Amino acid sequence: MISSRRRLVAASVLLALEAVAFALFITESVTGAIAAVGLTCLSVWVHVVLHECGHLVAAKLLRLPVIAVRIAPFTGWRNEVAVRPAPSASALPLRMALFYLGGPMANLCAATGLAAAGASTSTPLTRLALLGAALVAALLGVLNLIPGTSPRSDGRNLLRWLSAPTATRAGLRAAYYQEEISRTLRAINRPLGDPARDGEDPRAALAAFQQRWSTGRAQSAADFIAEAERLAALARADTTDPVAAAAIGQALTVQFGLWYLYAAVVNGAPVERREVLEISELAQIAFHVQPHLMSARVAMSLAHLLNHRPEQARSLLVDIRPGVDPPDLCGVAFLLRAVAECHLGNHADADALVRAAGGGYPQLTKVVAAIRAADPAPPLFAVAPMAAT
Repeated sequence: MISSRRRLVAASVLLALEAVAFALFITESVTGAIAAVGLTCLSVWVHVVLHECGHLVAAKLLRLPVIAVRIAPFTGWRNEVAVRPAPSASALPLRMALFYLGGPMANLCAATGLAAAGASTSTPLTRLALLGAALVAALLGVLNLIPGTSPRSDGRNLLRWLSAPTATRAGLRAAYYQEEISRTLRAINRPLGDPARDGEDPRAALAAFQQRWSTGRAQSAADFIAEAERLAALARADTTDPVAAAAIGQALTVQFGLWYLYAAVVNGAPVERREVLEISELAQIAFHVQPHLMSARVAMSLAHLLNHRPEQARSLLVDIRPGVDPPDLCGVAFLLRAVAECHLGNHADADALVRAAGGGYPQLTKVVAAIRAADPAPPLFAVAPMAAT
């Protein structure tokens, strides 16, 4: 079976030969035809660079924070200009729409200029090269405006910001929250030794699961949940090493528990009682094995919060050690304790804890602020029985 890359190469060669034949018909010179086609092909890379420069200029003019610029057309890497706007920024849908238009409009403007230059020249070779480059620029601009299946398609992102700005803004906020969860998971991740090659090895299974979670490579939400359930079963198994079981328990508790907190506060969708029970069980596995670790106490306190036990959650986080434990983990611990204080009515203490957490977790901080603003703090989850810890 021919690979997709080989098919692309074969199609490119065939297209180049057809272009040379067409250019030979126009210029009546083999050298001129090859030169015209070569200049047209070279213009592809120029237009790719111009496309990204259009995005970059638009981002600067619109004051959108640029976090990455990758323009390397000859290396095979994906070219992009990545921005990181604040979800609450003013006129964000319009600014993002103009940002995604920046690249295609740069190509279309270049196509217009090249076509005008080609029409004004009398040399067949020059005219052919300029018109060919104009055609390439126009195709690149138009194709990027067509909504594609890729989440990085200019046309798809433009359509999302124009047709559903509220949902797109909410999705941006959720994506940033997911990044904060991933940072927390990296902070609690401790070396468990070299994983075995067996796919059922708990350490290898957990590492693979976290890799797919952080890169978004899960096939579907159902597959992702099914894999999480298999991990939970490994944590409960008697044959699983206790340290590996604790790592799985605290990872799943933090991963899903923080999302449940976000869904309840931001989306108004409290978790079901069955999920509270499962989170509580996984947190206890981690806490009973390594109760001295901050990561295990963070997981256990999160389970207490989901179970409407703010007193117990606060008691586990009274001795946060910023100079000893990882900074990301301490930031989450401060904010979870602030949630507990909010539910206990201690708003001044909650505000002090938010300040102590710093600004490293802006989305989780906003979740805490939303709970703090409600007086009294709203119930988040259905109360579920849990053994005292």
